[in-house]
Amino acid sequence: MVDQNPKRSQEPPVWLLFSAGSAISALAFPALILILGILLPFDIISANGIIAFSHHWLGKLVILALAIFPMWMGLHRVHHGMHDVKLHVPNGGLIFYGLAAIYSIAVVALVIAI
Repeated sequence: MVDQNPKRSQEPPVWLLFSAGSAISALAFPALILILGILLPFDIISANGIIAFSHHWLGKLVILALAIFPMWMGLHRVHHGMHDVKLHVPNGGLIFYGLAAIYSIAVVALVIAI
């Protein structure tokens, strides 16, 4: 018999944030490495341009996306990786996802302060 009232899971929103972090990491980090690791040190682009972009609303959104979503991905991987190696943390989901939420709130507050 199929349970008509299954228990709700918190996993779908977390998987959404995990997927966003994976996509952003895969697509944006190579460009970020190119800009900050090659173009900026060789003075091909100026630091003033990067600073000016970070003060623009679009730059703030980019900073938020590059900082918040990969953290959710990383902590989600740690949480499930610990289960894979049989290290079960009591309330692990609450701890890891709570840390990601606290980090996200701190990043939003810092970016708004720019």
